[in-house]
Amino acid sequence: MSYNKLIFVCKENVYLSPMAEWVMKSIIMDKTKKIFSRGLVVLFPEPRNMKVTDVLMNHAIPCEEQVSQEFDISEVDHETLVVAMNFTEKVKLVEEFGLTENVVTLMEFLEEEEEDLMDPYGGSEEAYDKFYVELKELLYRIKKKLDWR
Repeated sequence: MSYNKLIFVCKENVYLSPMAEWVMKSIIMDKTKKIFSRGLVVLFPEPRNMKVTDVLMNHAIPCEEQVSQEFDISEVDHETLVVAMNFTEKVKLVEEFGLTENVVTLMEFLEEEEEDLMDPYGGSEEAYDKFYVELKELLYRIKKKLDWR
């Protein structure tokens, strides 16, 4: 399947999925590809976690100011890959939004045995940096698997 849009989804859209969005945008040269992040529990627009912003800036990843946005099924079409950051988010996407195709966890898409990513929430800056390093390597693998430039 050929995808032109990628939506990373996590619970609140303040740390896991925004980091994935901006790192992926930084490694994709083809700017016709659309890359977004969304959350499943967004009660009000909330700024991105400062530790995420710090890590992105420390690694020279350009990122705009951002507030959380709720997942909207109307943004999904047949050329959209929805990547849940963890298994619980994938379950919610399937159960609440009826997504059965083009929805995977990040690790599932890469055919990894682990279901979930390491979660740095509440951890030190070093934990967020370690997450960034792991995530970047995984996103390069996604780029290759999607055959995106």
